[in-house]
Amino acid sequence: MSILKVPEKWDHEADVIIVGGGTAGLPAAVVVAESGLKASILEAGAQCGGSFNMVAGCFAIAGSDEQKEADIDDSSEIYYQDLVNVCGVEPELARAFANTQLDTYRMIKEEGVKFNELLPPPGHSRVRGLGCSGIGPKMVKALENRARRVGVQILCKHKATRLITQPQTGRVIGLMVDVKGEMKNFKAKKAVILASGGFGRNREMIAEYAPDMVDAIPKMPAAHRGDGLKMGLELGAATKDIGKAVAPAWPVCSSTHSCALWPLNLGGIAVNVDGDRFFDESCKEGFYGPLTGAGMKQPGGVYWVIYDDKILEKVNKIEYWRNTIEKCKKYKANGIEELAKSAGINVKGLSETIEKYNNDVATSGYDSVLGRKAQLGNQGALVQITPPLFAVKCVTSITSMKGGLKINASTQVLNQYGEIIPGLYAAGEVTGGLHTKTYLLGIMSAGSATLGVIAGRNSAKELDWQ
Repeated sequence: MSILKVPEKWDHEADVIIVGGGTAGLPAAVVVAESGLKASILEAGAQCGGSFNMVAGCFAIAGSDEQKEADIDDSSEIYYQDLVNVCGVEPELARAFANTQLDTYRMIKEEGVKFNELLPPPGHSRVRGLGCSGIGPKMVKALENRARRVGVQILCKHKATRLITQPQTGRVIGLMVDVKGEMKNFKAKKAVILASGGFGRNREMIAEYAPDMVDAIPKMPAAHRGDGLKMGLELGAATKDIGKAVAPAWPVCSSTHSCALWPLNLGGIAVNVDGDRFFDESCKEGFYGPLTGAGMKQPGGVYWVIYDDKILEKVNKIEYWRNTIEKCKKYKANGIEELAKSAGINVKGLSETIEKYNNDVATSGYDSVLGRKAQLGNQGALVQITPPLFAVKCVTSITSMKGGLKINASTQVLNQYGEIIPGLYAAGEVTGGLHTKTYLLGIMSAGSATLGVIAGRNSAKELDWQ
């Protein structure tokens, strides 16, 4: 338990205090405020958004209007089954998420966000990925606008550091907060919600929980240093999937660290320095982590994304994809030998690899070496890769945490004995439980936001501690 004394004087008071103004924190605060209570967000950074501003893929929702318009049969029950059977989510948590995710969707749609793309994320049993250009920032703006409109107090550059508890009961009653170097005491009359993100920017914590990932390139906000996790652990919180929290993510350019994933989604291949492919690029496991994890184990920890001008033309049709691939250092050539020499790949190996791959595509439409059957998941026919050719030398990044504090279906934080830590909730990357077996694309953002909604609803029902 925390050794902090209950302050004689509080510098700030709210019914529910939310630590973090991002994917989980914004919807949590909206729900609290809309229930008629005072909600305060403590955001360590200079603005809201966190990892939400980075979302560039899709927002996976079952039963959306977009699916209905496309005659796609989907439901919360089908989503629940995917979560349990594919991701290994505990049934109670899976049910809570599946039954609430449409409420999250409606909250965002009510603020004017329009999803103009319906995408088939790998591993899902239905096409349920909602996308649009600039999806992350658009959702942040929508939720922040709603939060401010309903009276949420958003305090940026307020870094929560420690939780304060009642000595007699162990109930969380507030926090110590660093405000421009001055420590202040913030009182939470009902509850604290930890929505502070992961620990991808904390090299020491990564070395502790995932030493093999310590040299991966972090691609998340600077504030993601594990503060929420540390605060929970100090009170004896249990963890869930913490050993899997740091998962390999995007392939990024070794020179600029810009994302180079998109050509693979449209039929490109990945090779090592010997010119050999080393993993099925279709991400049929649910996301790109297994591929880039295998890439880290290649000679020198590097690998190359290979594609042609036809694939690049398709990449360029999506604004965010075009912007990131333009920032990569690219090698371009009119032939395989020229490309291999300029990029530093074995000429014979790359020539044999591309020749074999193209022959398989031409004769059977099926990759006989690694079993690739589609461009992404089970969608999109394989394409031959022909000059002009491009190569981007890559290393592996980390973008989000897949494990953290253990929570129940109400998002209450649990201790090592499975008991509720009273007055403490958590949602988003600071928690574990949604990605026990694997991560399915689109669930990270939809899951974090939905857990935020659940946390907001349940924390608002708490009785005042005083």
